[in-house]
Amino acid sequence: MIFIVMGEGENGPVSTTSETAVAALQQARRLADEGARNVLIDASGQEYAPADFKRLFVESRETET
Repeated sequence: MIFIVMGEGENGPVSTTSETAVAALQQARRLADEGARNVLIDASGQEYAPADFKRLFVESRETET
């Protein structure tokens, strides 16, 4: 699955893609640390705030293993 990480940077919209949920969460944190606002992660057409995404896609996968 491809995840799209997006936010509002100082000069307009910014986005990047990631192939794993962990990488998408890391990208979202990086964007936020760089000052991007309204950071969201798109997973199959549904947008999630980083905290919700972590709970649904990263932590839930960790408990499955």
